Order: sequence, then structure tokens, then C-alpha cells
Amino acid sequence: MRITRTSRYRWLPVRIDDFEKWQSGLLEESARRLGALLDPDGRVHRWGFVGSPVMFRGQRAWLRASPFLEHEMSGKAWRGTAEAAAIPGVSKPALLHRIEWHTDGSPSIPVSAEVLTLVTDPPASQERFLRTAPDLPTDWFSDLRTSLTALRAYPTDRQFPVHDAEEYGYLLSATYRRPVPADCVPAFGTEHIDLNWQNITAPRFCILDMEHWCSAVTGYGAAYLYLAALEVPAVADQVHEALADVLNTPSGRYAQLVAAALVLRNLTRLPDPGRLAARLHAYTDTLLV
Repeated sequence: MRITRTSRYRWLPVRIDDFEKWQSGLLEESARRLGALLDPDGRVHRWGFVGSPVMFRGQRAWLRASPFLEHEMSGKAWRGTAEAAAIPGVSKPALLHRIEWHTDGSPSIPVSAEVLTLVTDPPASQERFLRTAPDLPTDWFSDLRTSLTALRAYPTDRQFPVHDAEEYGYLLSATYRRPVPADCVPAFGTEHIDLNWQNITAPRFCILDMEHWCSAVTGYGAAYLYLAALEVPAVADQVHEALADVLNTPSGRYAQLVAAALVLRNLTRLPDPGRLAARLHAYTDTLLV
């Protein structure tokens, strides 16, 4: 069995010989059920969803169809966008309508079809980690700060693996092999745990995907975004300055160690042309003294 992010073949647990064609069928059926008209251009295929601009109830919008792949997805993430709709003060697409339906055949697979307001600004980066500086005006950073502050203020009991005190302890011990300093102490609140440069827009700030928000160490989203910009020091410095109120706290420093450890773990299986891993090790050494 071959399962890679570049393969045409998938097991759901049934074999899908042309995954993009299968996704397109889900998108077209979702549009039919919703009464939405698909735009012939702008279709986006990702690992867990397919999306397209549409006309919906007289306005341009975005339709996202996400099959629930039980063997590799979290139900919390699958419904994360819908559950985030009630959070005020966060720059994100508004949820206009959502349905769930099931594919024919055996096994029958649940599909989430979500209609969202259309975001016209592009992602700040084509990769999770920033490699070139995007256009980030001053109000971009204030909108970033306002959104993360609003998210932290919204209570939740949503949880994802790794993001609890016990798992953090194991992760930090395995990554750094030395004690965490006394001035790195976690507090917990609501965080976006997938706040990367591919998931936010510029020159206007917006979080594109709200699947992965949950209770986590306070400052995790800010920490991940800052560390993911270290290959572009000028932008990283701007992010740190904008979010210093959380990054420079005991929990913010702990969050940076957690985020760095998770990035380093991911980089063991990803290309690292800008030597981000080396930059992370050098930076976390300053936090661990």
C-alpha cells in the first residue's frame, strides 16, 4: 500500500485511483445539494479538502468540500470551521451555510460542504514557513494581534493531541534533553495551533482555515508564526514586536519551546533549504539558558 501526499492513489479504506477526480466529484455534488454555481476557475485541491469560488444566493462565495477520512482526520478539526463561526473579533471567513452528506457505496463517507465568504487576498506564502517577505502593512500586524487576543478570550474545551501539560513535558524533554528554565511556565487558553504563513493572507490579514483551534499553551499561535518566519529576519522581528505582549511572558517563552520542538519534528521529514532547523536550535538555546 502506498500513501503519500504526492500519490494519485488513496485508501479510504477503499482504493481511489484518481484522488483529484474523486474530490472534484464531491465538490460538484456539494454544489448541487446547496444550489451553488461553481466557478470554472480557481479550484484548489488540498490533502483534506477541495474548494472553489461559487455563486451562492446571489453573492460570490467559497465552497469547501471535506470528506471525513476517519483513519487520518480528527472529527474536531472536521467541524472546526463551523464551531469557530461564533468566535467574535477574529479576522476569518464568515460561515454562510453548511451541510453534511454521505457518499453512496460501502463504506459511505461523510462529507462536509461549507459555504464561506470569499477571501480575495492571497496566502502570505505558498509554504508553511516564510522564505520571502510578503507585503505586510502596519494594519496587518494590528489585525493579527487583535485576532489572536480575541481568540484567547473565547473559552473552549476543544482538545487535540500533544496540546496538554503532560504531553508538552514529554515533547520538551525528548527534544532538548535539559530542564526548562523557571521563567518558562505554561498557562492555557484558546489558541490556533495551525497558524502558519500559508494559512494567513496578505496584504490584508485573514486566517483562511479555522479547523485547528483548541485549548493550548497561551502564546502558541504567536510563537509558531514567529518561529516560522525566522528565515526572513526582518519579518520575524516585526511579528515579535507586534506580539511581544504574549511572547515575552513566561507562558509565551514556554510556547516558543513547544512550537519550535514541533517544527523541528516536522522538519525531520520535510525539505529545509533555508536551514530553519539550525536557526531554531540557535534560538531555543537562548531560551534555555
